[in-house]
Amino acid sequence: MWGILADVLSRFLPDQRNILDLSFVLADPQRLEDLFAGAGFRDIRVGREKRVDVITGFDNYWDAIETGTGSLPQLYLSLSEADRHSVREEVRTRLSRFEPDGGLRMSVEMLIASGRA
Repeated sequence: MWGILADVLSRFLPDQRNILDLSFVLADPQRLEDLFAGAGFRDIRVGREKRVDVITGFDNYWDAIETGTGSLPQLYLSLSEADRHSVREEVRTRLSRFEPDGGLRMSVEMLIASGRA
């Protein structure tokens, strides 16, 4: 859902790559488990969850970016108007493969960890 936007923004804001990558930094189950263990948890379980939703068109997806909620939208809004337009059009083009019937079929994957202190 956010990977394409982060990828496009990273070319416009290469010095902000560390912020752009924050949403994806805990994508490795072993790293997350190690962090829990290092914090003193035991009986640790890590599971991958995937959620799929259909967003009614690109404009509805992009409205969330334009409101500026979150680090990726904030970085997008820091760009010049011309760069924002370029980012929007590239993201639209790359997301079009998820829009076969007018709705964007998007997925979000996350790791969920639990443990006992």
